[in-house]
Amino acid sequence: MDIEKTDKILFGENYDTVTESDYAVVLGAAPEYARLRAKIAANFYKKGGTRQIIASGAAVSDKSVTECSVLRAELIKLGVPSEAIIEEPRAYDTIQNMTCALTEICKRTDIMQVKSITVITEPFHMKRALYLAKILLPRFIKIYGYTEGVAKQRGQWKTDERLKSCVENEIKILTQLAEKGRLNL
Repeated sequence: MDIEKTDKILFGENYDTVTESDYAVVLGAAPEYARLRAKIAANFYKKGGTRQIIASGAAVSDKSVTECSVLRAELIKLGVPSEAIIEEPRAYDTIQNMTCALTEICKRTDIMQVKSITVITEPFHMKRALYLAKILLPRFIKIYGYTEGVAKQRGQWKTDERLKSCVENEIKILTQLAEKGRLNL
């Protein structure tokens, strides 16, 4: 794996600008890592980024608990009001995070009135998450990304086994999408 190319692809952009959105979708992860994503989402909320956070994720790696329930509990601990959180417990992957979150939005409002959605995840996952959001969510909705700690993850993935595995997986998936002509790297 080319380290410089990987760094440029996954960590070449900062998504730390808060742009107010109608909804934010925080993507699920295994419970021990969902806490980091919840912290990023809570900071986005506290900075005025949105009034509604969709916590998305089924019981994927730990069959005893949904990722969205872990996200919700952490968001509440971090000061996000319960009524600002929508649980979405059906998504088993990033594609389903987008489509299931869209279903939750449609249950609550006229989708034609939604102007913007912000996708929240960890830095290594942002490129693919934004790509999928832009192809799976309605084109009339502006899609933003928000994350924190890009420089930190850029430095850590080379030595942290969990991050290294995640980065390798992201590059593999993005490469497959590029080979199929669906994404330019």
